[in-house]
Amino acid sequence: MVEDWSNDGEGRTAGRTSGASSSHSGRSSSPSSHASDPEQPKLDMVESESGENQSPSTLQESAALRFFAVPELLSLVLRQFDYEKTELLVLSCVSKRMRANVLPRLVESLNVPFTKARDARIYLESAPGLASHVRYLRLWDDIGRHFWNQGPWYDQGPPERWTYSSSPFQPEDMWEQLRNLLSLLHTNTKARHGQMPLIDLSIGLSNVGSLHAHLQQNPILVERLVALRLMDDFCLWDLHDQATRYGTPVDQVDRMKHSICTLAQKNTNDLEDFIRMVCEAQDEAGSTTFRFFGITASAPDFDNVNCTRECFLPCLSQEVLVPLAKRIQHLSLVFGRVSYVDGSAYQSILTPDWPQLQSFDIRVNKKPYACPSDFKATTVSFCERHPTLIRINTDIYDLFDQHERTRPYWSKLSFAQLRACTLKIADSHANKTGLDFVSRHNGIQELSLAEGQVHADGRILASYEPLRNSLRLLRAGPYAIRHFLRKGTKLRHVQVMSDEDPLFVDDDTDDDEEDERDGEKYHCAIFRDARSYSSITYIDYVSSQVGIDILFDNIVRDLCLNQLPNLTELSLSITGNPGISLDGPRAYAFLLKGLFEKLQMCAKLRAVRVGSSCAEDLPSDDDELNAIVQVIPPRLEYLTWYVQLRPTAHHYRVVRTAGLDPTVVVENAPSLLDEESKLRTARLETLATSFWPKVDKRTGLWEDLDHERGCATRGCTPLFDHLGDDGPVLRYSLRTVQKSSDELDERG
Repeated sequence: MVEDWSNDGEGRTAGRTSGASSSHSGRSSSPSSHASDPEQPKLDMVESESGENQSPSTLQESAALRFFAVPELLSLVLRQFDYEKTELLVLSCVSKRMRANVLPRLVESLNVPFTKARDARIYLESAPGLASHVRYLRLWDDIGRHFWNQGPWYDQGPPERWTYSSSPFQPEDMWEQLRNLLSLLHTNTKARHGQMPLIDLSIGLSNVGSLHAHLQQNPILVERLVALRLMDDFCLWDLHDQATRYGTPVDQVDRMKHSICTLAQKNTNDLEDFIRMVCEAQDEAGSTTFRFFGITASAPDFDNVNCTRECFLPCLSQEVLVPLAKRIQHLSLVFGRVSYVDGSAYQSILTPDWPQLQSFDIRVNKKPYACPSDFKATTVSFCERHPTLIRINTDIYDLFDQHERTRPYWSKLSFAQLRACTLKIADSHANKTGLDFVSRHNGIQELSLAEGQVHADGRILASYEPLRNSLRLLRAGPYAIRHFLRKGTKLRHVQVMSDEDPLFVDDDTDDDEEDERDGEKYHCAIFRDARSYSSITYIDYVSSQVGIDILFDNIVRDLCLNQLPNLTELSLSITGNPGISLDGPRAYAFLLKGLFEKLQMCAKLRAVRVGSSCAEDLPSDDDELNAIVQVIPPRLEYLTWYVQLRPTAHHYRVVRTAGLDPTVVVENAPSLLDEESKLRTARLETLATSFWPKVDKRTGLWEDLDHERGCATRGCTPLFDHLGDDGPVLRYSLRTVQKSSDELDERG
């Protein structure tokens, strides 16, 4: 991201470096990109590099010069640093020659928040031709995301300290700067590559009109748009303050409702104009890049201010939807509640055919105001017309789903290529609709049981052998997970929804199974037997009833870590209960210290993610953090610490100055920790903000694990791919990027 760079002509990094560490270790917010660093002198090119003014004895070409004379060799070395980018930032300071080779790699994938568009433009203009190397661009509305995050929550409000946090500062000329940035990229990349970078756009609904107004005179700037991700950034409090300044309470409510309806209609009109502009520009250019369209709700109703928001979803016309639908491959619609007006807008979106569609994600998180059957009938009709879908998430809230005696709305659907789906089932011997569904789809690799499942759900599904043979990823409560594992399912990626009612624990054994853990029943443990589950390499554990301190203290018992010998990645999400009251970053550093001490037994653990709605950031100074966290799991490589409502997650890598002997048998590693503790030193080091998110270079779609509020139901985005035949592979690493490049080369 532009936060990592300054514009002093020498590519100095913005942020701190600690000691001998050669990485960007600061976590400062974006400084002005044209500000120089007074503490670091400018680095001039070393004379020996150019060969000038050398004595006869040094005229013979050095090994370094011979190395630089072969660009392929230098490129091969620099590619090793593309994943983390830390070393690239440091190398950009070494010399002008190195800088000239490094900067194009740093800007190939450019991640720019709206408020930093000017900084990005100035930086790209600092080196001639630098802008021509941008191939993948993510533009995201950091102001819109702030209000999307700040919207009222349903079951509980956000932590009090965040309720009134200020939004990012919006420059007066922000929209003009965005247009100027895109114009700069168009001019440079067109000359070099003949086409614009692929653009992934994330924007608040209320800001679409402003962006359209500044781009409509030059629509060619969006001819390579690949994704349009719309956030519901509706800000109730601005309208509320205006409506309640005068008049009776009844008048105030009427004005409030009128303002909400007026804003909704304006947002719809603006969105239609923008979509029309994109489709026409891409048709004229013969572009087929536009493939993702999504809208995510934030706060569709505001009963706490005596005013119901009647609609959230823009009601788009068929004139706009038909050209949009013919090019989209991934459609995502996420609701909070559904009103009658939303139901009509939803029906309108699903009316045309979407011939290229591969994945369909529809989620309704709360009981609809409208009749659920109408909403479901629309969904069923749409799915029946699109039998080639590969991924389907139809998680639609229904108060009666758990106990309904009629067949679920999805039970008769059939998809020939289905690989991933979400089911909401009433799993009993009297209702085998879930089994009927999976029996028509041999090849399901990813299965999610929707929220609200009762403790017994999964028993009948687990009895179906073809499903057990194909299934690799399961999101469910611990009871359902046990059903599959006891039947020998080779799960690799498991998301545990931990908050199930333990009152039914005595009924949770299969007919031929009894709990084996020394005769004691563990109500909270995932696996209540003594088996080793060697196939599992990723655990994503979600809890809303246990505080972060309790979860960390009991992690060995609850997650049964001694039964997971190949655990490679661990994610812990605490979404509700704040637990003990902790004050300040140091307190959470001590919590992390205790967690890492317990994770020492995980010999293959390479990545840990902690996400909490009630925690705070870790110390911003790496030295302070490492003074507390002195013990790190033996093979840990990455730590992600995410505090909900923060604009980004914080990412760390583990730097080891004396690693474990690679010839040591992995299974023996825990027993060697004491012997090697004096020889091995490891420390956490803050990764540059450009470390994440990542872009899929095959499609231009960006993947961001930082900002997805409510990720508990969908799972966090892992750093590793756990579903491939080669075992856990670091996603977007050199190995996977090379595979993607080879595929692109084959397609020409």
